[in-house]
Amino acid sequence: MKNTLFILGFALLIFACQPAKKENSEEKEAVEKEVVEKPADPKLVKLWETDTVMTTCESVLFDGEGNRLFVSNINGQPLDKNGEGFISILNLDGSVESLKWAAGLNAPKGMGIFDGHLYVTDIDRVVAIDLETGEIAKEFTPEKAEFLNDITTSESAVFISDMSLGLIHKIENGELSTVAEGVKGINGLLSKGDHLMTLDGMGLRSLDLASNKFEMVNDSVTGGDGLTVLNDGTYIASRWKGEIYHVAGNKATLLLDTEEASQTADIGLNAEKEIVYVPTFFSNKVVAYQLER
Repeated sequence: MKNTLFILGFALLIFACQPAKKENSEEKEAVEKEVVEKPADPKLVKLWETDTVMTTCESVLFDGEGNRLFVSNINGQPLDKNGEGFISILNLDGSVESLKWAAGLNAPKGMGIFDGHLYVTDIDRVVAIDLETGEIAKEFTPEKAEFLNDITTSESAVFISDMSLGLIHKIENGELSTVAEGVKGINGLLSKGDHLMTLDGMGLRSLDLASNKFEMVNDSVTGGDGLTVLNDGTYIASRWKGEIYHVAGNKATLLLDTEEASQTADIGLNAEKEIVYVPTFFSNKVVAYQLER
């Protein structure tokens, strides 16, 4: 009888312990699953860099149709009217196709392709360079201009920022006009439908071109420089002092920080392959990075 009672008691003890083990096992699996499924922050992985032949390079523009990169080279100080500035063309592997494809410029900076021309800011003017010949075909000079910087293009117009005067200009149907004033610290521009995305002293904002009203998108990347778009609501933005950010809604993730060892000026982007092209200004080279998410 004692043996029977002992066996029954032992069996009950084992049975009583089984649910606890199962529960602990399920909790462990849930924790492990949570760790595995937590998305990692995006990062940049270096692909290549050019030799130091890009003299004070300020901007890189990815040309998907031509499978090439345009690079603007100040070749001096940002406000020097020395006629020494030039535009280079790189192949997508970083090799130089033409070092001085277009020359005789004054501290060229932002670029955009529109109607068979490469539009370039050139301190206080905008030049339109024929994509076939590399020669200046048109020139536009705003009534007020001090530090024309970035360029973006839509289907019908070219937009230009003036960082010193806080202005945004537009070239449409061959006519130049001003569409926004008092935009403190305005630099990076990005055309997006009937809106214009801006990087300025307040952060990343959206300008409704119909109402001329701004809306805040992300206030983390203040004083930004280059602005590119990955998809409808995700951007890659740079700060000149050596920082690149992944911006999604109100979250900005730091992708690269050179700690001012090298500058990160007006970046370019191959959105399809998610490759970021970085002009390093005083470091005189272009560096390509793969975005990994």
